[in-house]
Parts: sequence; structure tokens; C-alpha cells
Amino acid sequence: MLRLFFALQPNAGQNAALVEQVAPLVSRLEAQRVPAENLHATLCFVGAVSGEKLALLKSVAAGIRGWQATLRFDTLEFWQKPKVLCATAGDDPAAAPARTLAERLAAAVVDAGFAPDIKPFRAHVTLARKVDAGRALECEWPRALAPPLHVHCKRFMLMRSDRGESGSTYSVVDSWPLYADDTD
Repeated sequence: MLRLFFALQPNAGQNAALVEQVAPLVSRLEAQRVPAENLHATLCFVGAVSGEKLALLKSVAAGIRGWQATLRFDTLEFWQKPKVLCATAGDDPAAAPARTLAERLAAAVVDAGFAPDIKPFRAHVTLARKVDAGRALECEWPRALAPPLHVHCKRFMLMRSDRGESGSTYSVVDSWPLYADDTD
């Protein structure tokens, strides 16, 4: 079984810069940093999918028409229950196409017979896991991410999650374009 999800990704340079920017805070929180190559914003977590159903899932995604979005990650938050540090994006009009895409993907995946873990879309990138809660409580939350990270999304990806000894690794299975406007 494959563990699959749809996501938006900052580019490699943005990922590396963001990891470096928050490294002192991650260290202070005694947390496990998420590798730069794993950073993403989940649109729809599909879950376990058999290899035989992969083509169906890809065809569902290929049928989705979405528009380019810009996500402005400007805040750092500690989420206590999962013990993670996240960069979050505000609810800004330039991000609206990402929310619409997440909703369309979830509906199409359900209509195709999959059982995704549907949650309201909240643009975030997990930067660290296993945050020491005591250390986190010593900090004021939320806190500004300065300078903010602007991610212009031109594609959405189907990603695979593989668990290993040192944690999960994510890889792109396929991707599809997001359009600039209705005339594309």
C-alpha cells in the first residue's frame, strides 16, 4: 500500500532558506527538524492506496482544473497536540485558489471511491516534530515569521510518504499545472 497525499510545495531554495531561518528556534525547542526536501502544504491526505488504484487517483487529479495561488507564510505556531512547529499562511485573497483546489480534490477523491482524511484547508508547513512542550510553553505564540515566505504555486503534486528509521520521507509521484486565469 502507498501512503499518498496531494500538496503544494515551496521550491528547493525556499525550503532551504526556511529551514535555516527557523533553525535556532527548532534547536531551542529541542525538536526534530523536518528536512528541507520534505516541506509541503497538504491539500488532501488520501491515505493508503493500493498500487492498482494509483492510475485512478492520477486520472482524478488530471481532471481537476485549479488556479495558481500565492501562499504568504508569515506566522510560526506551536500546535500542542501533535507537538509540531508550523509556518502558517494567513487567509489572504491570493491564497483562495489553494483552498478551492483542496475542496475540489477532496470531493473528486471521495467521488472516485477513496476515503481521504478530509479537513478544512489551512495552509501550513510543518517545520519540526517532537517539540518539547515545556520548552514551547516558555515561548510566546503565535510569533512572526520575518521575513515572510511567499510561495507562488504553479503546480500541485501527488506525493508519497515512506516511513523509515529516521522518520518519513516524501517524494513526488506526479504533478499537474495550475492555471494563471480562466483563459489558460
